[in-house]
Amino acid sequence: MADNKYEYESESFSTACENYAKKGMTDREIAIELDLNVTYFCELKSKYDNISEALARGRAKINSAVRQKYLAVALGGLKRKTTTRKIPSRFDDESDIHADGMVVLETTEELAPNAQALSTWLFNNDEEWRKKVIDGKKLDVTTNGKDLNGSINIATWLQANNEDDDTDEDDSEEGLDGEQEEDN
Repeated sequence: MADNKYEYESESFSTACENYAKKGMTDREIAIELDLNVTYFCELKSKYDNISEALARGRAKINSAVRQKYLAVALGGLKRKTTTRKIPSRFDDESDIHADGMVVLETTEELAPNAQALSTWLFNNDEEWRKKVIDGKKLDVTTNGKDLNGSINIATWLQANNEDDDTDEDDSEEGLDGEQEEDN
């Protein structure tokens, strides 16, 4: 039987797996980096708890960082950008100019909230939101949350929302140009 390439229960192997997982690598990519067969690596994860735990720890750290950034983008807010340039101009405050003539400029711009990111965040983190989306029900502010079952009766809606209640039945037989329609 061939010798194992690594000591799979060792701390160094677990650390390597965790570090690759922190970089956002998939199991397949980690197996390739470790020069292992992908199927064999999956078997190792099942066989050795330290490997699957190391992968979980590494992915938890990267997932946390991604989650924070994703939420920040979803909510919008202020973005600060600092650039250093050489600008030939005079400043009132000479302390902004470095000895080599470089000037540090700082700009701030406002980012609008990202509706798609907010929706995705709610779907993945809010059970009530997920149930509404999966059930096909949408939160409709025009109906105060009442379920319309997908359609309404147009005639009923027109009667309920008709502002001109003084029309007589003969008006309903008129054509678009106001002329009477004839029955042939």
